[in-house]
Amino acid sequence: MSEWLAFIPAVAAAIGVLFVPGLVLGVALRLRGWWLVAASAPLSVSLIVVASIVAGWIGLRWTALPVLALTAIAVIAAWCWARWVGNPLSRPTSGARRRAIAPAVIGFLAGAVPIGWVLVRGMGDPQLIAQRYDNFFHVNAIQYVLDTGSASPFWVGTMTAPGNLLFYPSGWHAAGSLVAQLCGCGVGMASNALILVTAAAVWPLAVILLARTLFGGSALVTVAAGALSGATPAFPYLPLHYGPLYPLFLGLAIAPVSIAALIRLLRPGRIARRHDIALLAVLLTPGVAVAHPGALLAVLALTVPSVVMLGWWLWRRTSTLRWRLWIILGGVSFAVTAMIVLRFVRPPASEIYWPPTGTLPTAVGEIVTAALFGYPVAYLFAGLVLVAVVRCCRRPAYGRSVALGMGFVGAFLYIVVAGSPFEELRMWLTGPWYNNAPRLASIWALGAVPLAAGGVAVLVRWAARRARRMSAPSLAAPVVRRAGLLVLAIAIVTLSHSGALRQASADVHFVYGDDGGGPILSAGEYRLLEHVDDLVPEDAVIAGDPWTGTSFAYGISGRKVLMPHLLMDETSPARLINERFATDADEPEMCEALRETGVRYILDFDGPDLMENEGGFDGVSDLRESPFVELVASESGARLYRITTCGLEK
Repeated sequence: MSEWLAFIPAVAAAIGVLFVPGLVLGVALRLRGWWLVAASAPLSVSLIVVASIVAGWIGLRWTALPVLALTAIAVIAAWCWARWVGNPLSRPTSGARRRAIAPAVIGFLAGAVPIGWVLVRGMGDPQLIAQRYDNFFHVNAIQYVLDTGSASPFWVGTMTAPGNLLFYPSGWHAAGSLVAQLCGCGVGMASNALILVTAAAVWPLAVILLARTLFGGSALVTVAAGALSGATPAFPYLPLHYGPLYPLFLGLAIAPVSIAALIRLLRPGRIARRHDIALLAVLLTPGVAVAHPGALLAVLALTVPSVVMLGWWLWRRTSTLRWRLWIILGGVSFAVTAMIVLRFVRPPASEIYWPPTGTLPTAVGEIVTAALFGYPVAYLFAGLVLVAVVRCCRRPAYGRSVALGMGFVGAFLYIVVAGSPFEELRMWLTGPWYNNAPRLASIWALGAVPLAAGGVAVLVRWAARRARRMSAPSLAAPVVRRAGLLVLAIAIVTLSHSGALRQASADVHFVYGDDGGGPILSAGEYRLLEHVDDLVPEDAVIAGDPWTGTSFAYGISGRKVLMPHLLMDETSPARLINERFATDADEPEMCEALRETGVRYILDFDGPDLMENEGGFDGVSDLRESPFVELVASESGARLYRITTCGLEK
């Protein structure tokens, strides 16, 4: 229990980092209602990533100060815009605001509480870390930011590839390092606080706003979208145990706000304050892009239906050849631009190697049953999406048509990546997401959750009409309506907790393990890592076979390691130590390598290795009988040695 009490300041720090800067800027921009609440976190992420870049350029150490300074500048600029250029978004009357409070609270809590409960149970202990391949980088990168004082996306990649990795999406690590600084906690706890707030607060707010933009701002849509925000394993749970894909997770959690802004911006006809929405869309872009370029591409892909609907509306509004030629030219230009983006905004070809996960019929079946990436069928969620699809097809208003198009784009991309036998098609359409089915499954959720919320609204309104025909008692009383919304939220949450969500919960728990014993580290190995900072001086570097989990020492203990990741650019001295220390520790070239790298300690874990690899770490493995080291501490299956050769005995 004490560790959970210590977790409260970390969560408070994460809330402050993710909401306060953007909230202040949103107020200055005169955003109101759901736009203000939902856009606060995405605006905060934009401020954080831009501040990290500027701080890196001018050599200012990364703390909350650059964010506060940029926020102040942005607020002044926003005030000037609102004063001389823009106008506030439409403001509801005081009565309407009061009526909207209850649905807003119910909808948010219906998403936040179940998601938070699943994650808290899965973590088990807020100090633990997810033991997955990608987390070697993500946990250690936050510590790297704390050590080096730079969170710029043009710097964080130097942890593993000095001079070779020009850009790495660092929004997650910039925010995580701020949380660690503000709460004074370890990287593991700061990371978990950021996970919890992003999944249980940022995501439900964002997807509620998107659903309201597509299907109208009714209480039904608000409550349904909130309750369904945690109803599919595809998001937010899948990227938290697969990978974990923290940068993409953050980018997709804030992406619905950008999509909603673009949908509103591109909506045909007269739209009040369109230039304000355009500014908001621009301000949201850096956060999504630096959180992860794949999230920005998801925003662009899911906005295609809005562009198509705008073109169709313009085509129908004019019959002159000149204007229709302009519309055709615009459509061709858009298509060419999209192809250029797909061609160049993608990882290197050597990193796009994920094969299909099944056949084409299997992938289609996964979409129809909402059972993506091998999860059990989600009957309620799939049924609600189907209801919404039928409704959108029968009565294709603008919002419904865009929602249907978003659902189609997400489903099509997943079907291509998971089951297409045409590799060239997969490379073109899904290569920007590494041809990786879990990433596209999460993107599918951005379109599917609003559709499911629309399905709830259709069913409830149908039931209400049937009740009126049967002369049922009136449901007009405010108290009755609020009680009905609460019952609806509880029913959705309860009924959606199917085998799919139980499997997602078990998957999250698996990667965290019990008492530190997980898929990579045994309980003994984890216990030793927790005490490394008491045993190793701050200026010492630790060597070890990273494939057995020793690299986690950096993020868990804060002590530098020779190999902070499994795959990285090894220097010649590092390679010499990794391959030959056990046999050549007293050779002059080895002594020089030890002095150059600062290696003074070695972690020796029994393993097994995380996965099959090329090895190259025999020099720092199985040192029980080595005359060149001295045992400092040990736990079951884990040992920490101090190097005693080359005059390093003292």
